[in-house]
Amino acid sequence: METEKNLVLSKSDSWKMFNSIAGRYDFLNRLLSLGQDIRWRNALKKFLADSDNQTILDLATGTADVLITLAKGNPKVHRGYGVDPAVKMLEIGREKIKRQRLDDRLMLQQGDAQALPFLDGTFDCVTISFGIRNIPDLRLALLEMYRVTKKGGRVLILEFSKPENPLLKAGHWLYLQTFVPLVGFMFSGNFKAYTYLNQTIQTFPYGDRFCKILKQMGFVNIEPHPLMGGAATIYVAQK
Repeated sequence: METEKNLVLSKSDSWKMFNSIAGRYDFLNRLLSLGQDIRWRNALKKFLADSDNQTILDLATGTADVLITLAKGNPKVHRGYGVDPAVKMLEIGREKIKRQRLDDRLMLQQGDAQALPFLDGTFDCVTISFGIRNIPDLRLALLEMYRVTKKGGRVLILEFSKPENPLLKAGHWLYLQTFVPLVGFMFSGNFKAYTYLNQTIQTFPYGDRFCKILKQMGFVNIEPHPLMGGAATIYVAQK
């Protein structure tokens, strides 16, 4: 895993970067993922347990796209909470929740995934999408996710990974090295932000390595589900 000293930005301060690009974040998500981020969030929704009235927690919730996707028109979700350290991202998320008329079911608050302000066994499902790689202490965050999940509950982690196919892998590397930083800078004016995102994607312990870490943290029934040839992966685990 990447050490903070080798990153253009510190993971501990990454929330400041997200605050700085909050106004362009959703637009750049659509653009840089070529619209696949919408598809991936809908895929995540399919891995919720088959029961109604669940209480869920979404970490690194940002502008609340994941929380809205999971809850909108879905009887499985009774109430949802989103936690993120970036206040400006949360402000945008709250406005989106209001526009979707979900503010009676969804609540956002500033917080740290490494020290969650919730009691043990509070949630039926805990999710995090494209955020676990930005947390300074990966294992501490996973232990917190385990702690606040109910016995038998699920944890769903959606994160970038690397395709196994050599041609796809080479194209993916080129895309991350050139297209992402260049386009990110053009539309946000922040070159370091999108170089940082590229670095964390490249160095995240995806696939079997990440599944082993989940097992070490106490999770069971761990299953990786690659998306788009392995460009991203949904990890399903149970407490």
